[in-house]
Amino acid sequence: MKTFLVLSSAFLLLFGLCGVAGAATINYNWVSALDGNGYTSPYSGVTVETFDAASLLWTWSGSKGLVTGSLSGTYAAPYGQSAPDATKYVTVPENIGAGVEAEAALGGTYNYFGIWWGSVDTYNTLSFYNGGVLEASFTGSQAITPSNADGNQTAPSTNLYVNFLDLPDFNSFKMTSTQYAFEADNIAVGNVPVPEPATMLLLGSGLIGLWGLRRKFKK
Repeated sequence: MKTFLVLSSAFLLLFGLCGVAGAATINYNWVSALDGNGYTSPYSGVTVETFDAASLLWTWSGSKGLVTGSLSGTYAAPYGQSAPDATKYVTVPENIGAGVEAEAALGGTYNYFGIWWGSVDTYNTLSFYNGGVLEASFTGSQAITPSNADGNQTAPSTNLYVNFLDLPDFNSFKMTSTQYAFEADNIAVGNVPVPEPATMLLLGSGLIGLWGLRRKFKK
């Protein structure tokens, strides 16, 4: 009976993993940006918008500001390993009286998104679209530990590089904020491979097989 319960639990776990594979996975991995202080995507083969070039990589619409430094009550530079971002970054909304969202059309379809998200707030929302259809959306408190989404301008737990893996295909994204502000830098998009459900099932089956062999030799 005990063996049956163990095997049943293992298979239920495997099927659960297969189901989760279709949902977005979030992690906070990063590598140092070129300035040595900021965060950027740890994945190869992705496209990164640093906002520092003369022209932007994607077509933006709505309200956004490209700024440096901080302006009290309006925007604050994302905080890095030991200091605020010293380079140009995007902030939404741009200023008092401006709208509260900015959208970027990417010109391609992707399943990965990375963002150096500064002073994450609960009222920040990141949304992903494909052909104008909303595919996924995350508030600040859904992207990081809810208690840390408090807008702290220097805390490492609130200024993170957030990676969204295995997203539904998207070709545009929208940054929305109902208060001041939503700040970000080194935004990355790409198609990053993720484990297939079948691969996880085979791996799990192998682990169960090894467990069975161990039981056999133990006897």
